[in-house]
Amino acid sequence: MKKICFVFVVICSAYLLLLSGCSKDGDGKLEMKEPRKELNELPQGKNWFEMDISDPEKFNQQMNESE
Repeated sequence: MKKICFVFVVICSAYLLLLSGCSKDGDGKLEMKEPRKELNELPQGKNWFEMDISDPEKFNQQMNESE
């Protein structure tokens, strides 16, 4: 019984030490992520159905224009 308790304390101590050093400065605080951007704030995507892929030069030009 005492051996199981000792193993439990060792495991809990290891987790506590590992989790306390999660952030860069080691203060143990969690950092929040940036909120997701709204769709109107995201850059316009490529419309693959309107691109002409039969001519490689024209396709490269269309790819460069959309960036």
